[in-house]
Amino acid sequence: MKRYFDLHVFYSRKDGFSVPVEIDSDNVYSEDEVIKYAVDNNLVDSEDSNHVDYVNEIELDEYNDMKGIPNE
Repeated sequence: MKRYFDLHVFYSRKDGFSVPVEIDSDNVYSEDEVIKYAVDNNLVDSEDSNHVDYVNEIELDEYNDMKGIPNE
């Protein structure tokens, strides 16, 4: 089962971005686990990971709208 997340990095009101994250697993992930997965798989760098303000689980269509690239 694939799970999809919106990982949002926030620096200021005008400086932030979302990263689509796809994890192929049946496990439930905490925010910290999703962030670690994103860093370990080079989706965000470790500096950006210190500025994550939220992680939301999303549906496949939302992930696709974010122009997500599936992890191989």
